[in-house]
Amino acid sequence: MPKKRDSLRYQLYRSKALRLASASTHQWYESLKQTGNEEIDLTNVRFETINAHALAAYQDWREDSHFSWDEVTGWKASEPMAFDLSIWYGNELCGLCFANPNQSRLRIKIIRLEGKPGKLHPLKSRIASLTMIAVDHYARIIGSQWIEIQEPAPGAISIYRDLGFEFDSRGRLVIAVENE
Repeated sequence: MPKKRDSLRYQLYRSKALRLASASTHQWYESLKQTGNEEIDLTNVRFETINAHALAAYQDWREDSHFSWDEVTGWKASEPMAFDLSIWYGNELCGLCFANPNQSRLRIKIIRLEGKPGKLHPLKSRIASLTMIAVDHYARIIGSQWIEIQEPAPGAISIYRDLGFEFDSRGRLVIAVENE
């Protein structure tokens, strides 16, 4: 059983990663505005944990969802180093992610990642990019060297490759974490 102090420490790391992801997203939006490529106001993006509010909003897309996100509550309780993420645009839940580092923290695996299925939403085709911003910040904070996509959906591999992921010699879809 993890020590309470360790759980608190990782809770602080998660909070810091979410704040940094928000700041990075705002910077990304500002750079897009400079080039005239801003299509949507990314300052309305909000990064939060998967909490009761997110799970309630998830009920609206549960029927079409690829995953059961209700399980995450139990995972969070048993995995104190895990990183869970809900991505909002205003009051609309647009994406969910659960990632977990291995015990050495050298590699963090994205276990589940899903954008709101079916209907168009304001962040359509941006969920993977926004998730990577947040997971990358968390990976840097905890000292991970790699981010891995666990069991990527075949249709999503090209999206991950566009983000810089490649298959390693063991067949894992990974990207190096560049520490500043």
